[in-house]
Amino acid sequence: MTPAEHMTVFLSGQTRNRVGFDLLAQAADAGDSSLSTSPLRRRILAGAAAQLAGAGTVRLPAAGGRGWDHSAEPPLPLWVERLTPRRARAQRPGPRAWVEPLAFAAHLPLSRADLELLSPINDHLRDHPDAEPVPIPERSYELYGDEKRLARITAHRLVTAGLLSITDHLRAFPSPAPLAMYELGPAPWMLIVENSAAFTSLRRILNRWPRRDEVGWLAYGGGDHLVASLTTCLETFEERDHPIDDLLLYTDLDLDGLECAQQAAERAREAGLPPLVPAAGLYSTLLTRPPRAVPGADADRIRAAAAWLPEPLAANACMLLTQGEVLRQEALPKPRLEQLLRPDQPLLPQLREQRSRTAAC
Repeated sequence: MTPAEHMTVFLSGQTRNRVGFDLLAQAADAGDSSLSTSPLRRRILAGAAAQLAGAGTVRLPAAGGRGWDHSAEPPLPLWVERLTPRRARAQRPGPRAWVEPLAFAAHLPLSRADLELLSPINDHLRDHPDAEPVPIPERSYELYGDEKRLARITAHRLVTAGLLSITDHLRAFPSPAPLAMYELGPAPWMLIVENSAAFTSLRRILNRWPRRDEVGWLAYGGGDHLVASLTTCLETFEERDHPIDDLLLYTDLDLDGLECAQQAAERAREAGLPPLVPAAGLYSTLLTRPPRAVPGADADRIRAAAAWLPEPLAANACMLLTQGEVLRQEALPKPRLEQLLRPDQPLLPQLREQRSRTAAC
């Protein structure tokens, strides 16, 4: 669903004619976890407001009046006025027979959007109670004629409340894009690298490692893609008969990288993978490199994100970020990586164990 669609769903449950735009923005954020931190958030919200007005769903404040927030570009409305008649909003389809797995629907105050979601699922369960599970986009196309209709179904309130099951009701399963991973050697470990430059440098170094039995898997992935695709590596391990005992991650030392690491660590735990741990040897050396300045971030959020790292790396990263600086992986280029990873020493401990460096946060 688009931000405008999330706003429309939120508006359908309101009773007041005038609704604060901050509430609509929160509804859009709740529907898309990446929107709240996107540098384009304000532009996206402005576009969604224009869509609602163009569709006749809301009336925006008079242009140039006091109903607009001009603190940044583009301006955003402070409120919107709903135009959908209350009588039309109150109308709902007549009673229907729900199949037993969806019996809960008969006892809930469902919105029209909820009914539009559940009705095709109900029909499918009635007609195909033992349907073979398929990827979510395939089921979405079958039920709604739109392969993206269920793209965010895992975040739907009926799913998060434990009422609607993707497995049992939709007879479907997620099919994220696979994690890009390369089997460089037989060792039972995998290192995931966030940035393509660092991945390329490490791949070239590890491809020339003199003792091939010390080299394992190298993977490339970051952000939402990493979190979504991490579980796909299990099938690859099985296909290659090459499981792992150690799973390491190397991201930028910035807020996004560390928050992504925490989400990926939780996903790895849920999937039964080995604990996802920081590649502390790489991080500790990255912390010796010149940082770059960025806009400041919330101190509590920084401390929470840095907690994924072991001490004293967490304290060093916390201090770095709270003073408005970050370290991207490009700050530790291939020549420095070659100096760090010494062929005369075992490889995995060099990736996993940090060098000593202390700080306070």
